[in-house]
Formats: sequence, C-alpha cells, structure tokens
Amino acid sequence: MAAASAPVEPTAPAVDGIDGLLDALTAIKAQQKELEQQLEPLLEALSAAMASGQLDPSFSHNDWAFSHSLGRLSYEFPAAVQQIEQQLKSAKESAIQQGSATEKRGKPFWTIRPPKAQDQPF
Repeated sequence: MAAASAPVEPTAPAVDGIDGLLDALTAIKAQQKELEQQLEPLLEALSAAMASGQLDPSFSHNDWAFSHSLGRLSYEFPAAVQQIEQQLKSAKESAIQQGSATEKRGKPFWTIRPPKAQDQPF
C-alpha cells in the first residue's frame, strides 16, 4: 500500500511588477480556456461510457472521486405565474427607484476576458 502524500499547496508564480502580474494572469486564463475546450469532449465520452453501463454515476479512479450530476434543476412556469413574477419585478424596480430598497454587495471578484479577436464565448 502506497504511503499517503502530503497535500500540495498551490503557489502563485513569481511575478515582477504589475505588468508581470497581468501577464501571468492572462496567460493562466488562456490556458484555463484551452483546457476547458480539451476537457469537454472527454467529459462527453465519460457520460457516454456511463450511459452505456461501463461506469457507475459515482466511482473513484487513482484516488480521484468522480460523481455525475444531472444538472441544475429549473422550472418553466405557467403564464399566470410569469405575470405575477413580472409584477413583482416591477415592484422591486419601483422600490429601488424610490429608495426604499436597501443596497448590498456580494463578495468582490475579478472578471478576466480574452481579447475580442479570439473566438471564445465568455
């Protein structure tokens, strides 16, 4: 039985100044997009293997845990509910305009987009 190895803590690459920081961020973000594109057909093949009965929805391989998710559940509502929802949306917008709604913010985050010339949706 192999001895368990200590978890490896991720480290930020060494950067020199703000330009180095921005260069490192954009390079890693581009790699992430490329890896996501490479990952997609592999995940489709994994789903096909599960659908054919070759794999269970949950399993482990080389100490990595795999678990299939059916996806986020959402609902399509009837017209009457959609109308009430639209009325509520209008009431919320009115509360914002009148100043009776309290503003609050979530956790700050960065959005990093590739150049427009690239053919990648974001």
